[in-house]
Amino acid sequence: MTETTTAPAIGAQASAAAPQTETEPERQERVRADLEQSRPENTRIIAMCNQKGGVGKTTSTINLAGALAEYGRRVLVLDGDPQGNATSGFRIKPPRPGELTQAKVVLDALDPLPLIRETRVPGIYVLPASLDMAGLSADLRDTGAGLALYRIMTEKLRGYFDDVLLDQRPALDLDTDSQLVGTDCGIIMTDVDEWAMDGLKRQLAQHKTVMARSQRDAFDVLGLIIGRVQKPMGNFDTEVYKLLQKHPTVRCLGEIPIRAADLKEARNKGLPVTHYKKTARTDTAGFFREIAKSAGLVKAA
Repeated sequence: MTETTTAPAIGAQASAAAPQTETEPERQERVRADLEQSRPENTRIIAMCNQKGGVGKTTSTINLAGALAEYGRRVLVLDGDPQGNATSGFRIKPPRPGELTQAKVVLDALDPLPLIRETRVPGIYVLPASLDMAGLSADLRDTGAGLALYRIMTEKLRGYFDDVLLDQRPALDLDTDSQLVGTDCGIIMTDVDEWAMDGLKRQLAQHKTVMARSQRDAFDVLGLIIGRVQKPMGNFDTEVYKLLQKHPTVRCLGEIPIRAADLKEARNKGLPVTHYKKTARTDTAGFFREIAKSAGLVKAA
């Protein structure tokens, strides 16, 4: 698959459901066969990050995936948060007790493809989170090589997807460090808040420290997304907003005004805002399409 230069297919329809009589081994075989077709030449693995919570990481991940899929990209949403909101946001069920989980795949360096689930949106897949990831940082420390283990997993995803969006949990810990090492670049989400600049500074410092510890080249930050923007603003928020828009080292890719009705209505259907017929042509959906272009992930006609 290659980067498209054509306009997105606005509000692309959901794909047909998988056969209801399909067994789990049959499902895994079918998904693997689908992924083997039209394999992309390059895969970009992108951390959707900020150690500060409540800034819209998961919302941005889900809806940026929708915008990329409209442009013909094959996208994997890798849910790196044990809360599993990116998983449930696509109406994907997490692994049941006794089944293979992301934590087991990472810790034992297993093949991640059996975990991958299709969504209702053509071109979007999910690698689900699970509750056993809550103790993943401690388990990674016990291995003595925890910083490298996520990279081992993500390298096995290359060549199957154009883009992998790794939705991180809001924390500075070994699991998020390991996830960063397993990515090529990052998009930082923030909001207009008195602690936004401090959170952004700590996130950038984490990138520098983690890459030095893993002996990797500098981490490429594609830019930042300002989420939960509400106007008009007070004087203090206006100043913070201007500082974020004109940050000296991280360019602003765009902003997401508060559009709770659009985002929640689409999410209730298990779809990105770009793919739900009632919201596909709203300005909310348009913001995510513009961010995909601003980040250089797609090229508009």
